Amino acid sequence: MIFIAALAAGISAWLFIPVRARARLGFVNEVESEGTKPVGLFFSLTSLADNFGSRKRKAVSKQRDQTLGAISVLASELTAGHSPETSLINVGSQVWPLAYTAAGAGSDTTAAFTLDARARPELRSLAACWHVGLNSGAGLGASISQLYIALRAQQEVRAHLEAELAGPRATAVTLGFLPVIGIGLGYILGAEPVTWFFSGLLGLGTLMIGIALTLSGLWWTSRIAGGVEAML
Repeated sequence: MIFIAALAAGISAWLFIPVRARARLGFVNEVESEGTKPVGLFFSLTSLADNFGSRKRKAVSKQRDQTLGAISVLASELTAGHSPETSLINVGSQVWPLAYTAAGAGSDTTAAFTLDARARPELRSLAACWHVGLNSGAGLGASISQLYIALRAQQEVRAHLEAELAGPRATAVTLGFLPVIGIGLGYILGAEPVTWFFSGLLGLGTLMIGIALTLSGLWWTSRIAGGVEAML
């Protein structure tokens, strides 16, 4: 009993304090040491608490930053007086591989941008600017520079919103693991909650309802946060 209580207390301390602190620091600086990651059982538990969908969000944010960086360089190339095709080739193929290939082959770069936008939605606006600039003779470098400014401002709003939503997500994860602490405290007080859960229909029903409510709360919090993010 003492071992179970100590294990519950250790898990709660490990989950609530260092993991959330690393998550907040990781929002400011995504570079973390690979050697500090926990392994085994602790890795599974902390991954559940730390990620809570954040791994995908960080990957999407990193991709957006990469796209914005390429658009900024493209605008600089065009402003410097290079032709659109040469500017695309100079930037490289990492962000828009199809447009890069089309520029090298002398094909339709606008259509290629539209296809590249399937993986990177920000390129839809770039494709529109590209199409208008090539067909109207308007200043392509100036329009893409303005597009970069607008997209960068939108990304900053997303980053601010992500920081604001970190608190509710951390609270949801913390509340999700509170039952573990409650079981540990029960053993400290001399009770046997796990045994009671499986001693009859009342205990089993209580356990199932508790699990269902906990999972529903986590899902509902994630749904609310995702809905707010989708508005941008």
